[in-house]
Amino acid sequence: MPYRLRRTPLAQAVYQASLDSLRYIKRRHNYRGLSAILGISPSTLSRYLSGKTLPSSRRALTLLEKLDTLMKYDEIVEEFFGGELDIENGIQICHDTDVIKVLSAHILRQFVGSKIDSVLAVDLHAIPMAAYFASLINSEVYFTTDRPVWRASLEITYRSDGGNVKNSIWVPRNLIRRGRSILLIATSVLSHSPHREIFNLIRDKRAYATGLFTLVSRRSVWTTLSVTPGCKKVVVKLYT
Repeated sequence: MPYRLRRTPLAQAVYQASLDSLRYIKRRHNYRGLSAILGISPSTLSRYLSGKTLPSSRRALTLLEKLDTLMKYDEIVEEFFGGELDIENGIQICHDTDVIKVLSAHILRQFVGSKIDSVLAVDLHAIPMAAYFASLINSEVYFTTDRPVWRASLEITYRSDGGNVKNSIWVPRNLIRRGRSILLIATSVLSHSPHREIFNLIRDKRAYATGLFTLVSRRSVWTTLSVTPGCKKVVVKLYT
């Protein structure tokens, strides 16, 4: 068994994410083709994938950056959601573990260096992606529910855009704590609510929203969705 040097949690996350991406893209290229693209010898790539050799932290980050630019995430997402935004079919993406892994690698690339104490899955179908990403960076993971299931919960009330019906979701009370940084992960953002109300609660509790990551959104919603200061918005595919 090869000797493994101790790594920081971030370095380990970068290594695992780069390996996940490399395994995914290897399905579309042979070693020679990948070698030409990445500038790494076929034998070294083979050792990375087999676990016989671990790239240094710096090389793993460089590899992740290169793979991130090669990966056509919007096309991957469109394979599930289609050209006209089919939500019912699109949510099947949450069952594909290989896709979840490469999307988590993309999230890491987007937020590497950012402070993330907790990851919140905003919708049910985002839980697998949020959970895998949280495991990468060794953070807490939470999710919203349509009823209070925790002893100590926070209720978030909202009305859908243009609607008058009052809705509620709940999150655990210990998710939003003063000074804590939260990354929100969603499958889709098709209206301002409940995301707007979640951001308001985070601000009121003097916590921080590191970012909002979603697979799909509509341009009219995404461009007008206000977030708290310092929050980074990332969407994989925008629909008209």
